[in-house]
Amino acid sequence: MRPLVALAIAAAGVLSVLPGTSAQADPRPSLAQVEARVEALNARVDSAVEAYSNAKIELASASRRAAVARGRVKSAQAELDTIKRQMGAIAAAAYRSGGTDQFVQLVSTSTPQTFLDRAASLDRIAAGQSSQMAAAATARHRLAAVQAEASHEKAAADAVAKTMAKQKATIENALAEQQRLLSSLKADEQRKLRAAQRLAAARAQAQARASRSRSFDVPTYNGPARGRAAEAVQAAYAQIGKPYSWGASGPGSFDCSGLTMWAWGHAGVSLPHSSQAQYGSGEHVSQSDLQPGDLVFYGSPIHHVGIYVGGGNMIEAPHSGAYVRVASYSRGDYAGAVRP
Repeated sequence: MRPLVALAIAAAGVLSVLPGTSAQADPRPSLAQVEARVEALNARVDSAVEAYSNAKIELASASRRAAVARGRVKSAQAELDTIKRQMGAIAAAAYRSGGTDQFVQLVSTSTPQTFLDRAASLDRIAAGQSSQMAAAATARHRLAAVQAEASHEKAAADAVAKTMAKQKATIENALAEQQRLLSSLKADEQRKLRAAQRLAAARAQAQARASRSRSFDVPTYNGPARGRAAEAVQAAYAQIGKPYSWGASGPGSFDCSGLTMWAWGHAGVSLPHSSQAQYGSGEHVSQSDLQPGDLVFYGSPIHHVGIYVGGGNMIEAPHSGAYVRVASYSRGDYAGAVRP
């Protein structure tokens, strides 16, 4: 059961229906209804945050492709402009030398040498014009092609940005609905809920202080990642007690993949800010071979990740309203593990 739901249940306790009212007459949802709805909204937020993170990665890639395409357009335009200037110079030379009137002068020349000199000059002008016209046609075709490519890449980036905006709205609407549901609890339940939340935050922060005040002995890998796993786990421990915030990657708050990205980043390993993308960022390992530092994944499709710390536990940034914490890695939606 998620902590947010557990807090709501704890807040309700064994309170009786308030005097003068009846369960049938109370328009507010029952605790069981709140529990079911909050759980569903948590799942919806997890999936939407993962989709948003993946779209953010795709937007960065699309933006890079669009920038490259714009650079090609600029280069192709410069090439065409250069050819046009060269063609202008050839045309000016032909004009200065008399253009087509040179043919009359050629056939009426008085000496063989003058005839040969003028004929060679006309050949050079004609050859230059023909070559530059072909080059101009090629340059125009290339410019049109890269302009079409740039337009396509811009449209792709714009489409991803629109998708991200919709995903952001989905996340914010779901979180607002969670708050509305929790606010619908009775006054006494709300007071107990706030007290339980303060206690949970205090315990997480105390856990963080304790972990930082002692030496944490982390088993090392037997493979090429020896030593870095310990650094990643220790970096994750230092974040315990910090609040969950979707889309965040530290230092003040984290979402699930933001936390694992931060931890392994301090060990010198770059990970993408997406649990699905992180699932493809290393060696897949079995549960029986789990070692501290391994990333553990949840959901189908994957939408959550934590960092295994040994003893059947992981460090995770669970969901909105909660804090980075140590929790059991064993869950029914376990999907696999990766060693970065």
